[in-house]
Amino acid sequence: MINTERLLVLYGSQTFTAQEIAERIWRTTKVLGFKGPVQAMDDYSISKLIHEEFALFVCSTTGQGDEPDNMKRFWKFLLRKNLPSNSLVKLKFGVIGLGDSSYTKFNFVAKKLHKRLIQLGATPILDLGLCDYQHDLGHDAILSPWLKDFLSIIKTYFPNIPTDTIKSSFVPRWKVSLIKTENHENGATFNEDIYFRNGRKDHFLDTSYFEVEKNIRTTDETHFQDVRLITLKVCEDKLLDYKPGDVFNIRPRNSKEDVDDLFDIFDTHNLDIKPYYRLKVEQCHDGK
Repeated sequence: MINTERLLVLYGSQTFTAQEIAERIWRTTKVLGFKGPVQAMDDYSISKLIHEEFALFVCSTTGQGDEPDNMKRFWKFLLRKNLPSNSLVKLKFGVIGLGDSSYTKFNFVAKKLHKRLIQLGATPILDLGLCDYQHDLGHDAILSPWLKDFLSIIKTYFPNIPTDTIKSSFVPRWKVSLIKTENHENGATFNEDIYFRNGRKDHFLDTSYFEVEKNIRTTDETHFQDVRLITLKVCEDKLLDYKPGDVFNIRPRNSKEDVDDLFDIFDTHNLDIKPYYRLKVEQCHDGK
């Protein structure tokens, strides 16, 4: 029996699907009483992995069998030839991969990660889970029974964890607090672009502005899935240069009119929220 109920959840995600699933799993573990963070693999201090006892990895495959951008450094470190074969001997783990069987290198990253962790001495507590987007039920067809089995096995190490009766409870991923600053502090403007202000592009390459030209539902109104065909129009006079395997990352923006309407609602209801106030957003977990 292990006294510290710590379970590390790490993800590698290119289009946020693996991140969403990892956070969903993390919320389930929090309801059960586990401690520990949910993080992108590159945000986790990999030098601490040798001290971890339990971890769950969620990763997708992008491009032609490539790892997502937010796990590249993590994966590069694991590939070091000078790592002892017993580096992760304390670690018991599970890997769930998100893939699409229409691609040749189906779930390639999850398979490589699972194999490499074993090579470094870690012990898988159940078989590798390979979710397939092509399944009628999507990723959940594999994910749901896999997670149920994972929690069942975890219970053998933590007998006091009530894995059989998971109560529905909301666990916040983020803690948001309002900071009441002075009017336009540091010269910040109300309509400042939060993504590309001051010429910043951060993780984005060749950024462009688009308008939604068409937004058409392609599934019948009676169907449970609302699938859309969205046509975007380039706002700038330039051609888009792209190749197969490139990732198109869309960041939505609210119009000034919609933002003005929102603050009018705040004023109407006597809510002390001004356009120049700042929001402090922090990760909400108790593990480092």
